[in-house]
Amino acid sequence: MKILTFVVGMVQTNCYLAFDEESREGFLVDPGDNAPAILRAIREHGVKLRYILLTHSHFDHIMALAAVAAETGAEIAVHELEAGEIESPSAQVLRSLGLRGTRIQATPVAIRLKDGDTLTCAGETLTILHTPGHTVGSICIDTGKVLFSGDTLFEDDCGRCDLPGGDYQVMLRSLRRLADLPGDRIVYPGHDVSTTLARERVANADMRRGMALSL
Repeated sequence: MKILTFVVGMVQTNCYLAFDEESREGFLVDPGDNAPAILRAIREHGVKLRYILLTHSHFDHIMALAAVAAETGAEIAVHELEAGEIESPSAQVLRSLGLRGTRIQATPVAIRLKDGDTLTCAGETLTILHTPGHTVGSICIDTGKVLFSGDTLFEDDCGRCDLPGGDYQVMLRSLRRLADLPGDRIVYPGHDVSTTLARERVANADMRRGMALSL
């Protein structure tokens, strides 16, 4: 599976285009902005985009969603607890981010994900892990080798928990769950550089706090 990274939007969100190099079947994670660049890459690589997967519903992960979905016909998949924010975006979260007046186009959701759901695409089985803490419906997408972690896990850090739906204690339990995954993963986060699960188990203070919890 080939993975292309686009750094987009005002807060430098990572958008990922992943596809099988033989079948060209692929999926997109978090189209945060710059739809023209994303669509150009899809065309240039001949990707047959099957899914658009959203790790959560914050504006910086979905600003290009409507345009990419309309152009490609790909199915939009998001956790069931956040589907409403995609189909009827709330001004509350935007106001909390100081983005009064920003508008996000409502987009229909095809797949309401739950913890443990699997999708098959690009030659991979994608397992959905519900990892609340940053938002109530945050997810990570696990292939067994690669983890798209959204705003749950970053290098040396985790996502902020002070926005509506955020909860640091819940985040710690989600980080514990990721730490308990067997083996290693390359971690592709929602912002900043990629890392590995093995590294974060040792170096990430938030993850280590989560690992110390008794479950």
